[in-house]
Amino acid sequence: MRLELDRLVLDFRRSQEVINFPRVSYFYGKIGSGKSSIARLIDYCLGGDIELTPALQKEFVAATLDLKVNDISLTLRRDRGATRIIAGWREGDSLLEVSLPASRADGVVIPNTEVEVVSDLIFYLAKVTPPKVRRRKGAPEEHLARLSLRDLFVFCYLDQKTMDNSLFKLDSENFAIQRKSVDAIRYLLGYHQERVAELETRLQSLREQHLARKAGAEALSTALKEAGFEDMVGLELLIDQAKADLDNARRDAALARAGKNELPHAVDGLRKRARNLANEVASNEIAASELRVQLDNLTRHENELQMLSVRFQRTAAAREIVGGVDFKSCPRCTQSLPDRPPELCAVCGQPEHVTSAHESLSEKVLNQDLKSRQLELRDTITRMQTQLDRITRRVREMGEEKAQAEHALDEQMREYDSAHMSQALEHQRRVVTLEQKLNNLLHSRKLPQVLEEQQRLADELAGEEATVRAQLETARKVAYRDSRNILRLGDLLLEILIRIGYPDVRPFFSVRIDPNTFDPKVMLSEAEDITLSFSNVGSGGMQALFKTCYALAIHRLCREIGSELPNLIIIDTPTKNVSSKENPEVFQALYDYVYELADGELQNTQFVIIDNEFNEPPKSVNFDLYARHMMNGSKEFPPLVPYWVNDEIGVGPDETE
Repeated sequence: MRLELDRLVLDFRRSQEVINFPRVSYFYGKIGSGKSSIARLIDYCLGGDIELTPALQKEFVAATLDLKVNDISLTLRRDRGATRIIAGWREGDSLLEVSLPASRADGVVIPNTEVEVVSDLIFYLAKVTPPKVRRRKGAPEEHLARLSLRDLFVFCYLDQKTMDNSLFKLDSENFAIQRKSVDAIRYLLGYHQERVAELETRLQSLREQHLARKAGAEALSTALKEAGFEDMVGLELLIDQAKADLDNARRDAALARAGKNELPHAVDGLRKRARNLANEVASNEIAASELRVQLDNLTRHENELQMLSVRFQRTAAAREIVGGVDFKSCPRCTQSLPDRPPELCAVCGQPEHVTSAHESLSEKVLNQDLKSRQLELRDTITRMQTQLDRITRRVREMGEEKAQAEHALDEQMREYDSAHMSQALEHQRRVVTLEQKLNNLLHSRKLPQVLEEQQRLADELAGEEATVRAQLETARKVAYRDSRNILRLGDLLLEILIRIGYPDVRPFFSVRIDPNTFDPKVMLSEAEDITLSFSNVGSGGMQALFKTCYALAIHRLCREIGSELPNLIIIDTPTKNVSSKENPEVFQALYDYVYELADGELQNTQFVIIDNEFNEPPKSVNFDLYARHMMNGSKEFPPLVPYWVNDEIGVGPDETE
């Protein structure tokens, strides 16, 4: 992929800086002059994040990057703190402009494309299909995910911050980030072959179709079971029953229309109900009236017996009391009584009436019979009163029911049309309901066939999925065995390490690259028990050199095999922690080799170099070099923010002191 920087325009609060990029650009000078910020702002325009220096925090406004993507001029403008980038390019005679997210997609921004972020736009303009790799390999939710330009740009931009602590994120403790870098380098080196990618895409599509068919069949099967259509026999029985019910309903409707099947109108039932209730209320009221009359008679009879009992008791008591009195005077007139014989009453003169034992017993029996009769009357009155209460309550309840029935009858009468029409409409509603039911059943007759078809297709897709999976496993084994590019990458790395005079590396050593991690190791002994790698080289300076050499080896191999790695290398301080005075041979050898590549094997690659010191290329090289010396507070060699002097705002470029 051809990605050529043209210029970077930086808008500050008090000035605008324009930085042009020929094929080789070299920025050098003292620390704090803004050299590394140039690379970071390039990365910022391409969708990366940035940590602004104090000077940029106070003065930076926006950055605009002009570049070419396969000869298409593209302008990317990103304001400070913005999450979106304004992109403009020419397509034919039209000048197109679009605002799109820097990194987090929120939908397609160009219709009929897959462009969602600035990375997708660059792939789109380069006419490169975004590479896809598997995510969550082996898991049920395995899927294909796109690699972005940011994943490839890791091998193009050697950031000073990670120069001596991260080998292109291949050694990241974050597994997801580490696997993305591994997938990216596999894609670049051809290790992720097109046949494998094609089979993975095909397998993913088959898997999705299989799961969709299977889920649809299971859902349809569940719905049929819940509806009672577990088999065709049961469904046909329901259809036959529905047809019979429909025929009967149509016959009844025809009879109703012809007036041959007279059924009571809806109001007749209510009228009959109201009439029956009225009759029942009347009969109950008559019964209650008769009960009241009987109760009155019984109550009077009870009262008479009560009075008789009282009188009887009073007479007996009086007899007993008066019988023992020796009257000397008349109790009425108080005159003295004459002497009378003993057998005569001293008061009235009549013979004494002596009560016999038989008469005394008769009086007791009479008294007990009187009390028994009173108890029977009381019990009868109580039962009759209970019955009267029950009848009264029933009359009240029936009265309420009668009122409700009469109210409903009044409502029906207001809507009353005719008994014949009411029945006809009822029959017609039943016919329509049964017709709908029959249509639904006839439609459901197809569902078991659809279910069988879904299951058949799911089985076919499962078989095809198994076939493609087997083909994919075979293709992966072939791709795994095809390690020529990995071996070539190791040879190139060893060659570069020797060319720059990397400490402790000899021509007879070998380099092993693990295809699972792409972490290179230099074998320092024949037994391969002593190795040198990025993690154990011993110092930050040696790590920076090792990473630079590995990046150059990757770019050389990508140019050899025609990979889609952007032909751009931004190296920020490759000699970090390496002194040109203490290690002049390494310092000189590294830059001589970089210039040699820029003039030869990587002559179509653009270089942006940032370092503390400047190493001038030989005069024999055939490329344009732009070198800029930057010093904080210098007018002759101004820093990135030209009016920034010693952490303060100084005199502007067009001002006099």
